[in-house]
Amino acid sequence: MEQNLPFNVDTLLLFGKVVECRSLSKAAALLGMPKSTVSRKISKLESDLGIKLLRKNTHQITVTDLGEQVYEHSLKIQAEANEVRALVEGSKQEPQGKLRVAIPVFVGIDYASRVGATFLQRYPRSQLEIRLVDDMAHPVKDGYDVVFGVGPLQDSTLLARKLFTLECFLCASTAFLANLPEPITAPTQLNQQPFVDSDFHAGQHKLVLNRGRKHYELSPLIRARANNFQVCKQYILQGLGIGIMPKQIICSGELEEGTILPVLPEWSPTSVDVYMIYPFQLSFSNLISAFYDTALEIISENAAMTAQ
Repeated sequence: MEQNLPFNVDTLLLFGKVVECRSLSKAAALLGMPKSTVSRKISKLESDLGIKLLRKNTHQITVTDLGEQVYEHSLKIQAEANEVRALVEGSKQEPQGKLRVAIPVFVGIDYASRVGATFLQRYPRSQLEIRLVDDMAHPVKDGYDVVFGVGPLQDSTLLARKLFTLECFLCASTAFLANLPEPITAPTQLNQQPFVDSDFHAGQHKLVLNRGRKHYELSPLIRARANNFQVCKQYILQGLGIGIMPKQIICSGELEEGTILPVLPEWSPTSVDVYMIYPFQLSFSNLISAFYDTALEIISENAAMTAQ
């Protein structure tokens, strides 16, 4: 719904300049307009608002109590206008500078390297430092500009932009499934099979499978465990057991080639949202926006490859 303000915002900013200068003539000179125009606009603003903003005599200008309050609001409006201007101007400039990024190891080396290479090729005036970390990093405390993380945001000084939902699936190599005495048709059979655990669903994430409203908690025989999906993928490809892997960032190529096959595709592990997190004061950084767009583009390409 549109609202018509009882005054002109530009005139409100002009009033702020008059207050700063404490002079109509000085404000007029700074603004590059006749003093009579400034005086007329201030009178119109007072008329529109129905209050007196300034007291004028031949020697000086003083501000009324209400005028001081209006002036404080005009400063906030000016600050917002400057931020909008900086945002627009920044978006027109080529992203440049150094970006330090922390990415959890579960996201994977392949994905991180593709995002990094694409970003650096696209923005030649940028520098990028990516660190693969085991635990959740904090952008400010740990000295990063951007971190990838999961779960709800606990710090109000940070911003989080969702990148993707990590959708995992049960899988095994073609050879492993071919050597089973009977096909796996129920979750209970998984408890008798060797399991490759990525450690991603440990701790607060239990090994739970979901099918609609039905849930089944796994108690598998852990044959191998690693806190990296890439390592676990190699174990699975070597036929060492069944594992839980993400489709978009790790196994898209293997699924397309048929070297890894889904197991019980109607049952799925709990999905996890992945966010790009950064300090609020960097919200206008076009370098961060460019990195986000690149990361989103690569995950979309992986998802498209998986869906084929």
